[in-house]
Amino acid sequence: MELTGKIKLNYLFIPLFVVITASAASYFADVGRAWYKTINLPQWTPSNSIMVLVWVTIFILTSVSILIVWNKYPSQKSFGVIISLFVLNALLNVGWNILFFTQQQIGLAFFQAILLIANVVLLIVLIWRFCPLAACLLFPYSLWVGFATILTYNVWVLN
Repeated sequence: MELTGKIKLNYLFIPLFVVITASAASYFADVGRAWYKTINLPQWTPSNSIMVLVWVTIFILTSVSILIVWNKYPSQKSFGVIISLFVLNALLNVGWNILFFTQQQIGLAFFQAILLIANVVLLIVLIWRFCPLAACLLFPYSLWVGFATILTYNVWVLN
């Protein structure tokens, strides 16, 4: 679907979906911020400003990856599965924030993080087959979610 002869609506809607996902995740993190300040954290926990910078970068790279797949490879056999996995990824991402910050269920958040890393790795594998560039854009996300999973586990153990 095109807005004009040159601009496709997905250039608006896909980044908007990513911004809504990021905003929802941020909202639920903010809800639990007071509680978060009271729990035991590993000394190597990144500062809030580092986490924000990393997540903004990840959301931008993810948007570009989705746009590449959506615009250049809609005829791929796995296209529907990949788009569904991106939507599931958004739900898992927001869900982790709900479990961890809002519900204060650190153990469940750890298992949610495992599902999230599995989702990102599966996206990379599926996309790599036809577009290594779009898959590579998700590498920082996979590394960060791996780190966040280890961090979540350590927070769970400390509390």
